Amino acid sequence: MELEVVDVVASFPGVPAVRGVSLEVPEGSIVAIVGPNGCGKSTLLKTIARLHKPDSGRILMRGDDVWSLKPREVAHRIALLPQSPLAPEAITVRHLISFGRHPHQGLLRQWSQSDDEAVYRAMVDTGVVALADRPLETLSGGQRQRCWLAMSLAQETPLLALDEPTSALDLGHAVEVLELIRAAADHGRTAIMVLHDLVAAARYADIVVAMKEGLVVAKGSPSAVVTTDLVRELYEVESDVVLAPSDGVPVVIPK
Repeated sequence: MELEVVDVVASFPGVPAVRGVSLEVPEGSIVAIVGPNGCGKSTLLKTIARLHKPDSGRILMRGDDVWSLKPREVAHRIALLPQSPLAPEAITVRHLISFGRHPHQGLLRQWSQSDDEAVYRAMVDTGVVALADRPLETLSGGQRQRCWLAMSLAQETPLLALDEPTSALDLGHAVEVLELIRAAADHGRTAIMVLHDLVAAARYADIVVAMKEGLVVAKGSPSAVVTTDLVRELYEVESDVVLAPSDGVPVVIPK
């Protein structure tokens, strides 16, 4: 198992955010965490990525508790892309993506050809080679998000942790980013991502985890989880859930 979350409880001072969550993430799969605002999705992701210490419970990656590992070791295993990442002013695309190689640098290992190759592969995979020398700030939102994803891919970790990777993107650019994540999983990466879009979660995830008030209320395949009852429970919205004619993926239609 790539990742195991075992009875994790996490909170902010006086405010419980994640309450006894357990889940398993198989290698090479995509897990989408969905739910209303404030349900604990992002806190759970940050706890998995070793940014928010849990009050109790364990997070195991290939059997190792991530909170017992050194930060550099975690950075070799988990690449985190936060919801609203910030970059230095005037940084170029190539320079940004090269940040993904920093966990691999040290006193005994300086930048090498293998780092250049990793950066180039990430640019090829995300279709940003032609943008390599452009300042990030001159790009569209969709282009910038592909560059941030390329940085995460250049880190060459087995697990990608993505917080709202399609936030503020239009439909076309959102699909581009999700297709890139799907391609990474098809090549052996594991991805766990927070999404607001239940339809996108159903289409691109292998496992959907639904949260409400810090609890997991449903988890499983998209067809098993995405139902009219779940939509009502999470969002207090009446809906029809129909199956897409092309592939049978559940689609939510609010009434």
